[in-house]
Amino acid sequence: MVASAIMPYSQGMQEMSSSDNPFILLFMLVYCACICFTIYYIIKKAHSNGMMLFFYIIFVMFFVQSFMAHIETLFFGSTLFSATKLDAVLLMLSGLLPLAVVPLLIKFFQQKKDLIAENKLNYKIIPVKLVIIGIAYLCSFVLFGFLMTLIFEDFRTHYGETITNTPNGVLNASIQILRGVLYGAFIIPLLNILKSKREFIISVCLVYLCATIQLIIPNEMFTDRIRYIYLFEMTGAMLLFGIIVGNVLWRIRKNNNNG
Repeated sequence: MVASAIMPYSQGMQEMSSSDNPFILLFMLVYCACICFTIYYIIKKAHSNGMMLFFYIIFVMFFVQSFMAHIETLFFGSTLFSATKLDAVLLMLSGLLPLAVVPLLIKFFQQKKDLIAENKLNYKIIPVKLVIIGIAYLCSFVLFGFLMTLIFEDFRTHYGETITNTPNGVLNASIQILRGVLYGAFIIPLLNILKSKREFIISVCLVYLCATIQLIIPNEMFTDRIRYIYLFEMTGAMLLFGIIVGNVLWRIRKNNNNG
């Protein structure tokens, strides 16, 4: 909250982020609790020393949760809302500062385990795997977007208006595939600290959900109903995507074991 309050956002961004919902602090608490639980889970399952664990968690959480949430605004500007490119940078920074809690979580919850050497990865096949992941990301969101438009008529209207304000189909699909590739690349460090395939997949899904759960916080961009529908859509899509990413990336370990 302090990080967001001190950022010099543009007037349009401040108006867009405002809300009269009396439960906004409760929603923010739920959002922050989800982030802390994700970090807690990774720490509990990790086989790594404190400093390595610290840098890996900071890297993964920042780039997946903060950087990816605002990357399109940063490079292309916002065609739908009032956020500027500077606002995008400030939003990323506001997501980085609270990660100062990571050392405390490591101190309180890290268990003494046998340390493992960093897993050797088959770098030759990583580009191919990332392309597969990019396509999987696009397919996941097309699938759940289609389901939401079938189920909710008001979402279908809103979604149609959104499409008219986005780039042409081929360009938009290419951007989404690139987003999927980046989501896959930014999660790779977790392979170096987790020994079990199951724990890796769960960690990937939790980290990805941190990028969606922020939709629980009320704002002026969407009505509450549209916001909740987007939350359901993104939660389902990111869970499916996380399971795919976890299975695909686990295969790039040279000392692969199924944990």
